[in-house]
Amino acid sequence: MFYEQKLSVLVVDDDSDVVEFMTHVLRAADCDVCSATDGEQALQQAEANKLDIVFLDINIPEQDGWLVCSKLKMPLDGPRIVLITGRTDSDTDRFAGFVHADEVLKKPFSEEDVLRILKKTCSTVSND
Repeated sequence: MFYEQKLSVLVVDDDSDVVEFMTHVLRAADCDVCSATDGEQALQQAEANKLDIVFLDINIPEQDGWLVCSKLKMPLDGPRIVLITGRTDSDTDRFAGFVHADEVLKKPFSEEDVLRILKKTCSTVSND
């Protein structure tokens, strides 16, 4: 465990392999994990759970990751958002700043990449 209390994490991706991989990695790191496959489900999960971090794919059905991110960041105490994307253009990073995403995780990514972000989030949460 990285932090004194379990972090609550939402994984949002319409690719079941990504959700399964992320869930495995995060549960092994002692996080409480829930998941969603589209924007509507993501917003419902966020409403139902006090989330610390959301791993959010940009290209999801219903409401895309950009819109979901901006909605989740509206409250001042909203969760930290890590956008997941296969895009490599610089516009993605720039637009991530516009929707107040905390970080961008580029596909393909590894377990180490996820754990690095989790550790970074834990240090930020502990300083809040």
